[in-house]
Amino acid sequence: MPPKRKRPAATTTVPSKRRSQRSNRLVSDEQDADNESELVASDAGPWPPPSSYSGVSKLHFDDISQYSDVAPSFPQFPRRSSRFKYARGPALVILDAVINKSTHLPQPLSAARDALQAVIQIVTENINVENQGWAALTKTLRFHLSTVQDQLVKLAVDEGIDKSPLSFDPTIKEPLRSYASTLKEIYDLVGNKKIYPRRDTDVIRHNLDEEFHQYSRGLHRFVASTVDQLRKNLLQVDLAVPQKALTTYSSWPEDINAYGAQHSQCHPGTRIKTLDTIRKWANSDDSTEWMFCLLDFAGSGKSTISKHMDREWNSDQKLMARFFFSRDTAETMSIKWFCSIVANAFASRDGRFKTIMNVFKKRQDYELLSFEEQFEGLIVAPLKALSRPAILIIDALDECDNEHGHRSKLLNTIANQLPKIPHLRVFVTGRPERDIKEWATTTNGVFRANFLQLEGNQDDVGRYIRQRLSHLPPNLQAQVSQVVENAEGVFIWARIACDLLCKTVNVQDVLKSLETDVTLEYLYTVALEQSVPKESHSRRAVLMVLEVILALQSPRSIAELSRVLPNPDVVEAVASTLGSILLYKDRNDPIRLIHATLREFLTSATKAGPWLVRLGLGHHILASSCINLLAHATEEGRSSSSYIRDDAVCRKELFE
Repeated sequence: MPPKRKRPAATTTVPSKRRSQRSNRLVSDEQDADNESELVASDAGPWPPPSSYSGVSKLHFDDISQYSDVAPSFPQFPRRSSRFKYARGPALVILDAVINKSTHLPQPLSAARDALQAVIQIVTENINVENQGWAALTKTLRFHLSTVQDQLVKLAVDEGIDKSPLSFDPTIKEPLRSYASTLKEIYDLVGNKKIYPRRDTDVIRHNLDEEFHQYSRGLHRFVASTVDQLRKNLLQVDLAVPQKALTTYSSWPEDINAYGAQHSQCHPGTRIKTLDTIRKWANSDDSTEWMFCLLDFAGSGKSTISKHMDREWNSDQKLMARFFFSRDTAETMSIKWFCSIVANAFASRDGRFKTIMNVFKKRQDYELLSFEEQFEGLIVAPLKALSRPAILIIDALDECDNEHGHRSKLLNTIANQLPKIPHLRVFVTGRPERDIKEWATTTNGVFRANFLQLEGNQDDVGRYIRQRLSHLPPNLQAQVSQVVENAEGVFIWARIACDLLCKTVNVQDVLKSLETDVTLEYLYTVALEQSVPKESHSRRAVLMVLEVILALQSPRSIAELSRVLPNPDVVEAVASTLGSILLYKDRNDPIRLIHATLREFLTSATKAGPWLVRLGLGHHILASSCINLLAHATEEGRSSSSYIRDDAVCRKELFE
């Protein structure tokens, strides 16, 4: 065997003509070996400047020091794998070290960000952009990079507020380690010019996506558990936080008003023809009209009909579910909890439905599925398997948010999936907005009607008013007829007018006010003017409470708001004063607006005038009050005079 050729020293190596023609992004065997042999003797040396590396990302080299606590004696240049000729980039080797040693969550995420940037750079510099497989893989890498960067920003904000570091949990560590392994595989493939056919890069991309999904899910669950723990820790502070407020992240809020608890049944003797028509439709064997769509203007009593039929079908032990959309809360104006709430309502009435639903819920990723997939798995599949008569009520469809496409997604899903279910009846109410009318008109099997078509007249509203005001003296009954005429068939107008007349001490004055204008906006103005004293302090207190009520993410009770706001007595006084437009049973019942149109009125500068509610000020008052409450609970001897700044000062600073 001939003797081995002695390799010349690194300082005397002269690049060959062939080597000089190679891309300066690749590292030759000889250079790599020399570098590696030098590193053995100088493992603890300083990191050389980025210019001394070829084929590696130059991004974030100035920030290498951020990893010094987990890789304090890191080599000057990353060791190459014995299987590959291409030197692996520092960012990927750093990622390995950080994952193994770090205990602080942002560190491995920062290292993952740097590694992704290195991989993206080497792929884009060495792979033909026309290679579709690698182009798709690069797109996936860029999406992952964007996601990790966004996660880092949010973690930085959270730590800035909480002032405590987030630990690197094992539920995140293992998926991130697998993900790092696939990144190294991609880096090494490019370095060795192994440009696989598309079917192979598709497999790599699929594995990368799956590992990133597992990492993201682990991060999601870790953050969720951290939030839950923080909520539970609040119990250790004497804030009298109700236990029901400490709900888990994976379930919907317990106080979500998805059943429209504030609504009542029809007044006796009213809407008789409408109710009879709905009953006949629900009991019919005709499968051509599987949906009944009651569309009418605001305040006509659609939700009252829904509530009435809900109670009736419940007492008949029918398999049914209901979802009430409302702009009162973020939960009830979106479709986020729609599938879960509807499915659980059905499951509570049939154990077989619950069994089938739970099989679907065993999928670990079911919460991450699209709305259509959850709708299919939680609602459609169990109903198909049961094959028994069922009723689904969707109330106030117009209040489902369409700014982010929620309503369109719901309408399309209903039209595509529900007609496939035998024996299912769907009862929908809402205002006749353009997209809803078009959908109801073009969808097969939908019966659409309004109250005038169903009743033939508007006598029900007059009957309701006369019954409510029958206690008035005979000399005022002639003016009651004028109230009936002014109501123009709008039940919510009739209800507010009757409430005002029943609670006021000056019936004649209110009757005179109701003769001036017949719009609902004018009636809200009358209700406020008649209920609130004219002096400025009372009006300012009313506005403050209304601003807080409308700014809340979900309705709160008098008792809860009294613990937060600076003057505990003002909430109950205002709620009692505005009894004709605010609904609640007692101090512990959430305060709700009488109708969605009241929110529209109060937040419109052109309609509300002096009663304009500024939501920004409401958020400011809530935030200041909560911060001061926490500070007050943890600092003994804190002066109550600093509890919250004067509302008038806040108003001037924010809006003038």
